[in-house]
Amino acid sequence: MKKLGLISLLFSLASFSVLALGTPAGPVILKVTGNVKAAETVDGVAQFDLAMLQALPQHEVVTGNPWVDKPHKYRGPKLADVLAAVGADDGSSITLTALNSYQIRINWDKVKLYEPILAWEDDGVVMKVRDKGPLWFMLPLDQHPELKRSEYTDMMIWQLSSVDIQH
Repeated sequence: MKKLGLISLLFSLASFSVLALGTPAGPVILKVTGNVKAAETVDGVAQFDLAMLQALPQHEVVTGNPWVDKPHKYRGPKLADVLAAVGADDGSSITLTALNSYQIRINWDKVKLYEPILAWEDDGVVMKVRDKGPLWFMLPLDQHPELKRSEYTDMMIWQLSSVDIQH
């Protein structure tokens, strides 16, 4: 019986990758590069439109941050789920890049325990570029006061357009 459960779990995990990817039907809002193992890539780049990101498990983070005057409710997939969907969950260094080419490199091993999300929704509204969208790398600052330092808030890149994960 345990073998059957394990086989079902493995099949579910394998199909998770297949379901999460495909060809974007809408505008590409996120590119994932680096240690990407997914078959559905274009020149080694996994591409996501908003619908593809919304098809992943969604999580909410209610938190304040230095750029808003009160806590907001952000919604989106965990970055860990996005990386798992493309088979890129074995790296330790991640470079986040914004639409304006701003970049920040983060130590994934240090940050992943806080379960950051790629927020596409802010207080029930889909974020547009003028509102820090389409994606904002969001850490749960209010739930983890140790994150309220520039070392971490500097990671909270908005207008996120690409993620590169390396060993």
